[in-house]
Amino acid sequence: MKRRKKWLAAIMAAVMSMTLAACGGSATSGGTTAAGSSDAATTKAAADTQAPAEGGKTVITLWHAMGGVNGEATEALVKAFNESQNEIEVKSEYQGKYDDLITKLKAAMQSGSMPDVCQMYDIGTKFMTDSGHAIPVQDMFATTNFDPSTVMNIITSYYTVNGKQMSMPFNVSTPMLYYNKDVFKAAGLDPNTPPKTFDEVLEFSKKIVESKAAPVGYAQAIYGWFFEQQIAGQGKYYANNENGRKAPATEVDFLNNGAGLKIFETWKKLMDSGYADNYGSTTADTQTAFFSGQAAMIIESTAILKTATESSDFEIGTGYLPKIDASATDGGVIIGGASLWMMDNKDEAKKNAAWKFIEFTTTPDSQATWSMSTGYFAVNPKAYETPAMKDFIAQNPNFTTAINQLKDTPVNGYTAGVLSGVATESRTIFNEAMEKTYDGTYTPEQAVSFLAEKVNAAIVNYNSSTK
Repeated sequence: MKRRKKWLAAIMAAVMSMTLAACGGSATSGGTTAAGSSDAATTKAAADTQAPAEGGKTVITLWHAMGGVNGEATEALVKAFNESQNEIEVKSEYQGKYDDLITKLKAAMQSGSMPDVCQMYDIGTKFMTDSGHAIPVQDMFATTNFDPSTVMNIITSYYTVNGKQMSMPFNVSTPMLYYNKDVFKAAGLDPNTPPKTFDEVLEFSKKIVESKAAPVGYAQAIYGWFFEQQIAGQGKYYANNENGRKAPATEVDFLNNGAGLKIFETWKKLMDSGYADNYGSTTADTQTAFFSGQAAMIIESTAILKTATESSDFEIGTGYLPKIDASATDGGVIIGGASLWMMDNKDEAKKNAAWKFIEFTTTPDSQATWSMSTGYFAVNPKAYETPAMKDFIAQNPNFTTAINQLKDTPVNGYTAGVLSGVATESRTIFNEAMEKTYDGTYTPEQAVSFLAEKVNAAIVNYNSSTK
């Protein structure tokens, strides 16, 4: 117990530092707007967690990071569950963006005032597993005869550690290509045939700019998630020990396997061509360039499809994430987003109630409603068979690109993603390395070496704190 407290204190200090450096967390993180102070929410949530049953109901607390439209969808899901039965009441509390949430959860772990269910972004999986404060959802499957095949394997693989599913996927997305069909037509390109490789992205961009169909052919935000995706797309590991899933990662693998260098060279070649442009590390800026017609192609999360469609005055096309290496057959996309975790508050009634709520979120109707409301994937394949979802997809055919890309992704160690306790820090370091590559401070070789050195140091520091 003393060792765990010492470890939590060390990791909390490190994450507090990373959060400040990362300027508010993941570039595509969920919560962006919500009412109420975070301190008040934390205090109220803690009180709710400790509250006795009200009116014969077991009261549990959900912490989440969904703001704006996604927050409304989360509240609707909670309301639907509460109204579906008379034994459990879920009280949801918005805790700010993902990085805010994980920082507050670390404090709650030390104070003993944890929520019963906590949403956590994908890159928090290693910390949640190592903390010892989470109950693996797989431990609860038998209590309700839950069928694991309810959720697609390619999605659950990310949250499976040492052969056990630790959490339940909640809001799930992958990256894909967005392109302006009107610009394609003006440039003499087939509007129904997007580029499949980055060589083709450059070729298409040249035609677009030289034909004056758009000022910029292609743009992509400087975002570490894309770097991780393009490593997996090459059928390579980000870190050793099979992405930290066979054993804890001790160093990165992208330096030795060549995947990292190919990415830096590809991005640099695009920017140096004069047919692509860089709008920085704030993903919203790249999105705006696309929505306004400035840039003809971007890569972004599948979760922005609804926003992109509503924000653009042109016909949008979508395609699979272009490949760095066209010959790679084992590669694919990695899921992003977040999952729901059960926190161990040593209360059997709350534990069972938490699981029943999480199980409810996976039902076909729940997933169909959630997907249509937010733009995230429906993790239950049967959701796509519901009448409402069929109508939605018929009206939004671009959504099938995201679904098919995920179905076509092989389930393996590459696409399961890296299991790392320093993912947030690693993405921040990547941003610095890529910016210095673009401005000529580093060559691609120097940049990938710089990134590897810094991330390796962070991994060593994390591993030493968990011993």
